[in-house]
Amino acid sequence: MSEKTAPGQNARRSQRDRTAATRSRVIDATISSLVELGHAATTISRVQERAGVARGTLLHHFPTRASLLVAVVEDVANRRLHVLADEVEHSGAAGWDAAVDLVWKDLQSPAFLAVLELWVAARTDADLRAALVPVERTVFESVHRAVTTVAADDDPRVPTLVQFTIDLLTGSTMTTLLVDDDGSQRVLLDRWRRAIPVLLGRSGAETWG
Repeated sequence: MSEKTAPGQNARRSQRDRTAATRSRVIDATISSLVELGHAATTISRVQERAGVARGTLLHHFPTRASLLVAVVEDVANRRLHVLADEVEHSGAAGWDAAVDLVWKDLQSPAFLAVLELWVAARTDADLRAALVPVERTVFESVHRAVTTVAADDDPRVPTLVQFTIDLLTGSTMTTLLVDDDGSQRVLLDRWRRAIPVLLGRSGAETWG
């Protein structure tokens, strides 16, 4: 015999669904604004217009711009972690080439570009920085674990090389935001893939190139 749901329960569930959908639409609009326009131009009015919601509705969910950006920080972190988990579980690839590719793929996502805008803003915004630092620490630790898992290497120097890989590609990504030069990025990726075996003592320096 099936369990009946009281009318009030259906109404509450429907309200929760509508609330979640509205929050998601506002957060998505904020992320797209951060990526396309930057932090300074991502105002409440602009987000409201992009999300297609009434100003009162937006302010009901996010009373201040700061509360909206904190929600975005958490949402972007969850997106990056979800993508990383899926990649590790389903790609089936292993080894250092796959590990480098995993870092590169994460850094090319719109989520990372949104994070970059928030990093810069957090330098002079104490509240945003307080929200961002612990979340980003969790993300970094998860990225580090995921890359280490994909590298599938038990050499004791692996943690250092994973750190180098993340830092090198993050810095390169930030640099090329100013100059759209996909070719130089590809060269860097190739050279770093060849450098890793040299740093592990498995290839001669002549292969670095």
